Amino acid sequence: MRAADIEWGMLRGALIALGIALIVTVAMVGASQHFLESNDKTFKKADRARRAAYEEYRNLDNQEQMIATYYPLFQALEKEGVIGDERRLKWTEALDQADSILKLPGLTYSIDAQKRHTTEFPLADGTYKLYASQMTLDLGLLHGQDLFRLFSRLDEDAEGLYSIDSCTVSRSRQEPGGPEEAHLKSTCKLYWYTIRKPSEQG
Repeated sequence: MRAADIEWGMLRGALIALGIALIVTVAMVGASQHFLESNDKTFKKADRARRAAYEEYRNLDNQEQMIATYYPLFQALEKEGVIGDERRLKWTEALDQADSILKLPGLTYSIDAQKRHTTEFPLADGTYKLYASQMTLDLGLLHGQDLFRLFSRLDEDAEGLYSIDSCTVSRSRQEPGGPEEAHLKSTCKLYWYTIRKPSEQG
């Protein structure tokens, strides 16, 4: 069939309708693609928000569990004088009480100013800082066991945490003395530790 034989007048309406249909189809396909892409972005955004909310909830749950586990321990350390202000008065009272019980001849002590304490090993103390006060003890001993009895009394009665840095023991007399006279003398250096809260650090 030749082009001249085609009745274009009759086909014009059909061609126009076909063109419009193609345009509408292309527009609908484009709109559908845009809609799908928009929905995909919305879904991914919502999924990220859901995951972030879940992570936040999980972190809060972990924090609650940590608080439930460790806060009673924190309160116990606070009550025992390890966390908070140093308790020098309690330390000296415990020494005086031990002295009155053990009847040690010539117990004297001195405490240096409190300082930041550095450890020989890495310590991740965060915002809570470790401080220490050095105490020097000079005392007479009736016999060697008195020194162990003294530290045993401190363990029972003193508030706080301490460590013995060094102790020296020497004979104070060559000849035996009276039952209440020191046969030995000792000098000990102790460190009393305190963990300061951020609000207590100056």
